Amino acid sequence: MPKITLGRSEGDKKKFGPRKGTGFIGKHLVGEKGEAHVANPIYMDMARPHVIGVFGKRGTGKSYSMGTMAEEIITAPEDVSNNLSAIIIDPMGIYWSMKFPNENDAILLDKWDLKPEAMDIKLYIPEGQEENFIKEDIPYDKTFTLRPGELETSDWAMSFDILLNEPRGILLEKVLRDLKNDKGEDFGLDDMIKYAETHGDFKEETRKALINRFMAAKEWGIFSKEGSNLDEFTRRGELTILDLSQFGAIRGSWSVRSLVVGLLANKILRERMSSKRLEEMREMEGMQTSESPIVWMFIDEAHQFIPNDHKTPASDPLLSWVKIGREPGVSLVLCTQQPYKLNADALSQCDIVLSHKLTAKSDIDALKNIMQNYMRYDLSTYIDNLPDAKGAAICLDDNSERVYSLRMRPRMSWHAGGTPTALKNK
Repeated sequence: MPKITLGRSEGDKKKFGPRKGTGFIGKHLVGEKGEAHVANPIYMDMARPHVIGVFGKRGTGKSYSMGTMAEEIITAPEDVSNNLSAIIIDPMGIYWSMKFPNENDAILLDKWDLKPEAMDIKLYIPEGQEENFIKEDIPYDKTFTLRPGELETSDWAMSFDILLNEPRGILLEKVLRDLKNDKGEDFGLDDMIKYAETHGDFKEETRKALINRFMAAKEWGIFSKEGSNLDEFTRRGELTILDLSQFGAIRGSWSVRSLVVGLLANKILRERMSSKRLEEMREMEGMQTSESPIVWMFIDEAHQFIPNDHKTPASDPLLSWVKIGREPGVSLVLCTQQPYKLNADALSQCDIVLSHKLTAKSDIDALKNIMQNYMRYDLSTYIDNLPDAKGAAICLDDNSERVYSLRMRPRMSWHAGGTPTALKNK
């Protein structure tokens, strides 16, 4: 039976074989619409860095598929998983359930030669949201905070929705510059408030307006002077989930989430770039060692973090992953139901595109703009020929220059992102 491995070059197939360092994500769909049936298994390369787009309208299984990919990383053989680390950015609060086995689909899993399995994930939540998680009885492992001193002036300005050339923006820049000159990065929001109060050369209304922004930031519950050790999020062989779902009631909640993602993406990329230099030096000396794991970051609702029509605090850090991530060794999986809203540069750099059903013309047109010359038919033809089955998708693989129809495999862990219904099972 032919082996299909998405994202693996011919050179790596010869070097590592078709299976080592890959994950089983689904089966090839042969035929069209109601006549389609599953055939040989499809694997995805996990050993090399990739930029992957996972798309589909609501209810077609895009978040489910992203979870399937993450399962393959955490359940890989130890000699592979020990060189990998995965982190899921969860703005909707649906991935905590990976802690539990998917007993509901035990029969279906058996047909795929799989079994229900709870994932050994580490679930982190913002420190200020702890009470909400306890009240809703949602399990978590640890809280985290960020250091205000690690953020740039532009990050704060975007989060506060103020311009740097207006009085509040000028005061903001002066406060941060003075604090960093005096304290480096070792300061908190109370220090920022104090410095804003002491700048008498600004009007009182300007100082009060900025201080109100700082007071609101304290209520976000993500800042502390010490901050958390973000290296904990990228430990070898671990899947970390950052649950950012409880910011929904906060004004500018997506900016708050983007602050977290932007800072984390920057730190991971810097760490991998430093590690890459050490790894190359050791390789020249004949030693094959990994200084730090290759990091896979999965982002749900990705168009909110790296949109096409404006910048967020996460935009530049994530674009750095897209443009230079292959060299240091970071992979990015961008999941959205609205690919036309995703940054065009990020969309064009996806070397693997997994698309479930799309019906909006704007979304289909966005994908048509990145269509490759190896596609025999129009994108709409491929999508229209998919069967009405959950998990059905088309996949564009730039590495093999092929287009495949596939059905994603069922999840081994529980998926909390299903659509609710007012009807009960009989």
